This record gives sequence, C-alpha cells and structure tokens, in this order.
Amino acid sequence: MNLSLKQLRVFVAVSQQQSITHAAKSLFLTKAAVSMALSELENQLDQQLFDRTNNRLHLNPYGQRLLPIADELLHRAASIDTLFQQSGQLIGDLAIGASETIGNQICPWLIAQFRQQTEHTQQTLHIRNSEKIAEMILSYQLDIGLIEGDVRHNDIETTPWLKDEMCIIVAANHPLLKKSALQLTDLADNTWVLREPGSGSRAFFDNNIVSEIQQWQLAYQLNSIEAQLNFVAAGLGLACVSKFSATHALANNRVQILPLDTKLERQYKIIMHKQKFKSELITAFIEFSQQWDSSQLIGK
Repeated sequence: MNLSLKQLRVFVAVSQQQSITHAAKSLFLTKAAVSMALSELENQLDQQLFDRTNNRLHLNPYGQRLLPIADELLHRAASIDTLFQQSGQLIGDLAIGASETIGNQICPWLIAQFRQQTEHTQQTLHIRNSEKIAEMILSYQLDIGLIEGDVRHNDIETTPWLKDEMCIIVAANHPLLKKSALQLTDLADNTWVLREPGSGSRAFFDNNIVSEIQQWQLAYQLNSIEAQLNFVAAGLGLACVSKFSATHALANNRVQILPLDTKLERQYKIIMHKQKFKSELITAFIEFSQQWDSSQLIGK
C-alpha cells in the first residue's frame, strides 16, 4: 500500500467540507482531481470512507477511524516542510477557534503576547459561537478552541481556563438603576435582548437566570455582542453579558450594570479533540494560555 499525502489532504478536506466541490475550492484543485484522489485512496484501502446522501459526503465509521491518523500525518509532514524555513523554535500553523467574547476581547492580547514570547506568527483565528467551535473541533477544522459555553461530547477534551464575571446591563436611564442591592427575582416582568442559542452567554442566561426571574419576555435575539450592547443602550431590554464584552460600552456610559446581590460567574474552557495530535506548537499554546494573566485586560 502506497498512500500519498495528497490523498490524505483530499480526504481531510472532503471530511471537513462534506462536498467534493467545496473541498476542491479549498485545496485549489479541480473537482476531477479531488474525486480521483479520493477514489484512489478508497480503492487502496479497499473500503469506502464516506456515506453519500443528498450530494453530501458524511464520514462513515471507517472514515472516522482514519481522520485522526490522517490529521496527525499531515501535521507531521507540515512540520518537515517548515523545519528550515522558520527561525523560531515552534513551527507549523495553528488554527484557533474562539467564541465571541473571548475572540474579540481576549484573543488579540493573548495571541499578541504569545507571538512576542515564542516568535511564532502562523496563527489563524475563527470566531463563532461555542456550539459551532465545538463542531469545528470535531471535524478537525480547528486545532484548539477557547469557549464560554458548556460542551458535552465524548470526543472532546475540556480543560478549565479563565474565570469570567457576568453582569446584567441596562440602558443608562433605566428605572431599575434607582434601586440598590437588587435580587434576580426583582428582574421579573422585563424584556430581554439575548444572544442566539448555542452561544455561551445565552447558555448562561438559560441555566442561571431564567429559573430565578420566572416571568420574562424575549424582545430580540441577536448573533452579535455589539448589536446586543447597542440594543440595550437604546432601551430595548436587559441583557446578560460578560463584563469583558461590555467594557467600552460601560466606559462610554452607553449601558450600566445593575447592582445585584448575587455574583454571576462562569468558567472559560480550552477544548480539543481527544484524538487530535498534540504537537509541540499546540502544547506550547495551551501552556501559555493557562499561565497567562488576564488581569492585564482591565482598561484595555
């Protein structure tokens, strides 16, 4: 058996894109070349690797067994390709996924200091909600994920990371600001501006706030934290957000935090596929992230 890196690269791309056409575009190859490489691989293995339904290709159990091995071989091959092309100690590309608050408010500083310390400059950052980041981890589109929400999947390894303070924000002239030491029960009968299902802040609201306020109304459901802050500032409802994400809106007095007698806190997490090849680069980034001091973000 003489498998080629091209065949494995095509196999991984098709598994991620679930389409010959999209895989061909991502690899800058023709559809015919991708189809031929995949067919040759399956013939050499004497096994189909995908179930084909409605013009989509889904990994079957044989493909799922091959994917982590193919991913590791491609990463090792890439390390050889760049071994003498990069002066820094760490080599290769690092694909990072982050949910919105982490991606927008934390990753710029985290990545900048990682680059400064290690001289490694080949990172990409994909910002999605927590649910989507987990999906991309499972399909090997990402090396590592930094998320706010909870992910429960047998193939995902979760490591606790930073703590994040959550808060309830309102427009600067909201009547509730006239009260002190509010309880969550005092927030009943209000309208709310929330993130979409699958986001970390929406999961926190559903799991920690809903049961306390009983009567409430969803005014708007948005997929952007900036839109959420602006809708609250315009007086269109309350929101449950990360204090990190509201930093600038608070500084500009566009929104204010309600004085609750309850501390709201959540755990950020680092996630990886359990079968993902943990290269020296991935290990270095995880260790750097775990030792990184997030207190320096105050005032950024």
